[in-house]
Amino acid sequence: MAKGNKGTILDIMQREAKNGGICKKCKQMKEVLTVDHIIPLSILKMLDESGSAFCDWEENLEFLCYVCNRFKADRLDKRHPKTKELLLKLLK
Repeated sequence: MAKGNKGTILDIMQREAKNGGICKKCKQMKEVLTVDHIIPLSILKMLDESGSAFCDWEENLEFLCYVCNRFKADRLDKRHPKTKELLLKLLK
């Protein structure tokens, strides 16, 4: 997972994730969550060579439990309702 610079949306969400909550994928209550990029960083980096422009894109971030985040890994989840919408925004 990319580390957010202090004060960025990613950094704030990473700190919030430590408080736990409900995983967006499995809907289970977890003591600690992770921050997932719906469109993986590897794909974002292909569209932006510096890789930094989309790292803190709030619309692309969500809370997942560790297991769901590791299972998804660096892949696109085609069943996620936001995947297509976000990809279309990137390609504009």
